[in-house]
Amino acid sequence: MLWTSGCSLIVLLITVASCMDAKTDDFMEDGTITGVISTTSSTPVVVTTISGLNKVEKMPVNSSNVVKSPDNENIPDSSHAPSPSSDTVWECPNITKAGVECSCDFPHTLRCTGDRTALQAISAYLKFSRPGTISLLDVTVTGISLLPACFLEDVALHGLVVSTGELRCVHKNAFIGLVRPLQALGLPNNLLDSVPTAALSHLIGLERLDLSQNQLETLEAESFKGLSNLTYLDLCDNLLSQLSPQAFTALPSLRSLRMRGNRLSVSALSALKGLKSLEELDLSNNLLLGSMGPNLLPQMPRLRFLTVSENELVNVQQGALVGLANLTYLSLSHNQIDVLEDHSFKYLSNLTRLDLANNRIVAVSSSSLAHLEKLTTLDLTHNFLRSLTADLVVPLKSLQDLRLDDNDITLVTSDVPTSKLRLKRLSLADNPLNCDCTLLEFANWLSNSSLNEEDKSSAVCATPPALENGILTQVSPGSLLCGEPTPPIMTGLPLADAQLKLKEFHYDKSAGINLLWHVELCTERYTCNSLIVYETIGDSEVQIDSRPLHCNSRMMRDPCLLPVAIPAQAISIVTA
Repeated sequence: MLWTSGCSLIVLLITVASCMDAKTDDFMEDGTITGVISTTSSTPVVVTTISGLNKVEKMPVNSSNVVKSPDNENIPDSSHAPSPSSDTVWECPNITKAGVECSCDFPHTLRCTGDRTALQAISAYLKFSRPGTISLLDVTVTGISLLPACFLEDVALHGLVVSTGELRCVHKNAFIGLVRPLQALGLPNNLLDSVPTAALSHLIGLERLDLSQNQLETLEAESFKGLSNLTYLDLCDNLLSQLSPQAFTALPSLRSLRMRGNRLSVSALSALKGLKSLEELDLSNNLLLGSMGPNLLPQMPRLRFLTVSENELVNVQQGALVGLANLTYLSLSHNQIDVLEDHSFKYLSNLTRLDLANNRIVAVSSSSLAHLEKLTTLDLTHNFLRSLTADLVVPLKSLQDLRLDDNDITLVTSDVPTSKLRLKRLSLADNPLNCDCTLLEFANWLSNSSLNEEDKSSAVCATPPALENGILTQVSPGSLLCGEPTPPIMTGLPLADAQLKLKEFHYDKSAGINLLWHVELCTERYTCNSLIVYETIGDSEVQIDSRPLHCNSRMMRDPCLLPVAIPAQAISIVTA
């Protein structure tokens, strides 16, 4: 996420692992924030975007963002725009008190861990630091369940993260006394069971708030009272199941709302009504059941990014999401969708990316994708499509990226207009392609396309057996044949090698023995030319008779059943 207010902008992406068994009366443990810090010509501005990543990504920092103080203490001066050509140095504050350890990933960012006494040491240091020295404070302190009142009194910060794993309560005056109003606050990875409304009401300038990975179950009517400037709210990985219809009415400026990993049902989504400024909404991994219809969500005219993955939606109805006309990205992956009704996306004509991966889709009609003329990316991986048809590509006039991995695709139909395809990416990995003459035109297009070699090599033959595991673009056109191969004729092989099993046995002293054998390889053509009788003597078999025997599987009513008659004369030879 990116935010700035000023002239020059330097972006620092800061990502820290989530709290693990942390104790805090106030703050966080091993870190848990992704921050975007923009340094303007006036003061450093910190904007936190907690993302739950587990590594730190670093970007080069321009040395002009820090200046050397006149008294050689290397304290950043945020009151003057630094000169790009000056000798600039910024040093991480050296807090050496017992019970606290601090480090700086980036200029103006302080991360500290320690015991419950660390809060006082950090606060005391920052209180007497020059304003602008630290913009983002990220602290993990063990043994604290209550964030106390005025714990950062007379401290100047723009961003604050407190995550302990044990924080259950925030004093209503916790954020009183700050020199500057906080712009970003993170309280993730704690045990909060309700929004600390009273404490947050003092932060009227707050723009970003992260309450992810807590134990919130309900949002009350005034949970976010006073936060009219809030633009970003992260409520992921809580226990939310009930939302007051007025839960978000105090947030007219909200642009990004993340509610992944809760227990929200379809009926709870009506509480989103009134979020006219919302641009990004994440509802993945909730308890949304049934159809995605026109009224699943209330009207949100500015919404551009919607994620509803990892739910249990079963189909997409005609005219779905009618109130989201400006939507450009929609993810419906990891649902139970098996049907896309005709004109499903009638009101989503601005959609450019559609993710339908990991569903149960068997076929896609041209009418179901009608109106998606701006769509550039379509992901249908891990479904049950049986063929690549014109219905899938013709309506999508702007399509550039088509992902079809892991389906049941055996053929590319002849009506696919390969001459009009403008794809830059196409993947067909893990599909059982039948490489016969019907794929000649597609194979030629694939070979001469501008796709990268990985995508070209993703089309692999499963049948016929002679081409199994062959890469389609490497198969010679002469090998792509149509028609059934001539079955092999079994000649010169003893019937015992054809895996015979005796089904019936009849003996008559005067007529002889009648046997009925089951031929397991009966799908292949075979003939018989002799009957040989052996006698087992000790460990060896001795031939005692041989006579002609004629059969032809093509002339038999049931080639899987082979009758054999041994006349009485042969039997007398055996028993003589």
